[in-house]
Amino acid sequence: MKIFDFFNGKIRGRRGNMIYYTWNGETHVKRYAIPGKKRKWEVEGHTPKQQEIITRFKAVQLFYKEYMKQVSPTVWRTAAKAQGKIAPNLFNSTNFRCFDGTGEITDFEGFVFTVGKLALPRDLQIKREGNRFLVTWEEEREWKTAAATDKMQVGVLYDNLTRSPRLAPEVNGCRGDLQGEFTLDESIGCTAHVYIFFAGENQLDFSDSWYTHVE
Repeated sequence: MKIFDFFNGKIRGRRGNMIYYTWNGETHVKRYAIPGKKRKWEVEGHTPKQQEIITRFKAVQLFYKEYMKQVSPTVWRTAAKAQGKIAPNLFNSTNFRCFDGTGEITDFEGFVFTVGKLALPRDLQIKREGNRFLVTWEEEREWKTAAATDKMQVGVLYDNLTRSPRLAPEVNGCRGDLQGEFTLDESIGCTAHVYIFFAGENQLDFSDSWYTHVE
């Protein structure tokens, strides 16, 4: 069936042997599969490039499922809802580039742990004191997106467990304190990629994440 979107001027649905669909706000097209006829990749197998893309896609999907269990089922759903998108798709389109063809994260600084409407404090800094990490920042704003009661949160990717996102076990500090602290789970590891972000009291609003590596 052919469907034309008169408001946006886009074709959706099947037209001849082509299928038109919208993904991430853009129109895409793919060839209609003829029943009983094998596709080229089913006969010849995937090319190395195609296999890399498949591996990356699966890795991002598995990472997101682990994120939902260990970190938060709310962060990306809230962000996706605000953009009129689906949470797994938004996570994939945002972070797919950070994974390589073997399914490993290679761009930790570019990786987006959280995204949201709350503002990050200015001049975030981290200093280690024994087995604890002291986080300091500057904040003179008193906005809805920068409330003094926003709580500091710490996402962690341990160096020896980068496919398993989780939160730091002990975290203290609110935006208005201008400082906070956290620890790592040393039974897992003592070095990690760390993502600082803030959560509103309602646990529905979040900030973008700020990255550093600690050891």
